[in-house]
Order: sequence, then C-alpha cells, then structure tokens
Amino acid sequence: MKNTYKMKNLPKGEQPDEKALRFGIGALSDAELLSVIIRSGCTGRSALQTSYEILDSLEGIGGLTEISPERIHQIKGIGRVKTLQLAAIAELSRRIWKEQRESFLLFEDSGSIYRYYREQMRHLQQEEVWLLLLDNRLQRLKELAVSKGTVNRSLVSPRDVFRLALSQKAVCFVLMHNHPSGDVTPSKDDITLTDHLISLGKMLELPLVDHIIFGESRYYSFRDSFPERF
Repeated sequence: MKNTYKMKNLPKGEQPDEKALRFGIGALSDAELLSVIIRSGCTGRSALQTSYEILDSLEGIGGLTEISPERIHQIKGIGRVKTLQLAAIAELSRRIWKEQRESFLLFEDSGSIYRYYREQMRHLQQEEVWLLLLDNRLQRLKELAVSKGTVNRSLVSPRDVFRLALSQKAVCFVLMHNHPSGDVTPSKDDITLTDHLISLGKMLELPLVDHIIFGESRYYSFRDSFPERF
C-alpha cells in the first residue's frame, strides 16, 4: 500500500533525519532511508512519498541493485540527479557485497572457480582469456584480462601472463577463458599453451593451478582431466 502523508507534516522527531539522529540509522524503514538520500521530492510529493513510489516501482529495495539507470529515470519524480544518486547507491552496494564475499572466498577447486565466474564468462561474445591471481591460501588477489580475440581465437603471451602475475605478487594462478560456441573441448592451442605455462610456472616457482574453459552451461578443467601434469 502506498503511503500518502507528507514529510513536512510529520510530527517533530518522526521525520527521517531526526529519527535517525535519535534512534540510529538502523531504525529507518527502506523508504525513510531512500528519502534521506534523495533529500527532496517533486511537485506535490515529498521525498518520503517519492521514496515509496520508487519502492513500488522496484517491488522492494532489492530491485535497486538490478535496475538500470535508464529504468530508474523513468520512475515518476526521478530526474537526472536522483537517477545518478540511486545508480551510485546500487553500484556501491554491489561493490561492497562483492568485496565482502571475496574476502572469505577460497578457490580450492575447479567447481568453486566455475560457480563464481560462470555468469561473467558465459555471456561473452568473443573469446577472452583471464588470469585469476591467488595468494598462498588460494584466495583471490585479482583477476585480469589477458587478451580478447575473435569468436574463434585468442592470442596469449606467456611472458605477459607471468609479468602480470609477478607484478601482483601472486603465489599461483589460474588461466580462464571462454568458448563462445559452448563446446568446452580444448583445442590444440589450448593444450600447448597449458603445457607451456605449467613448465614455466615450475621453473619460476609460480605455478599454474588450473586452466578452465567456460562454455554455456559447463566447463573443462585441465587439472581435473590431467592431474599428473600439475
């Protein structure tokens, strides 16, 4: 149900700003939190009423992280500035969630890597090669794009792979790439590159942990298929 009262008519102490100061920011409802951020409403609507309109359009606060800025701008009473404010909040929320999740995330096997990266990899239109850099606890340090090729081929320089890994002080690394065709069968080039990186990694004491090929709904792990090579 939509709420139609105006913020300026709320009793003293019940306006969101004052309520937050008295009881803490956690005491505010979703609509009140939004009203504190957007600050002002539009003609005939207070910031709080506009916030209820936003939540109605999003079907709850969770929709804010999924809606595009273009869609936000279509909500009645949301102009360019408020669109940017809400889009910024959504992006901050996504980044905070991602950082917190990654701080506890261990990439101990091919399945954990696939589950984490599959949505990012499966929608790529071209073949791309990524480097997942890990510390000594197999926690993620960073992922880096190594190359972006055509639909059928991507070029990778082993020199660049190790240069990037060393620059980030990685202890080990995983190579990842997608096959836009959906077929995860490794090519001859994939096999040759993997063997080369395994050999160089042993020499440099910076081992390749795995090479994973992503398809539409499945993956191929070199380590799972040939553990003796690693």
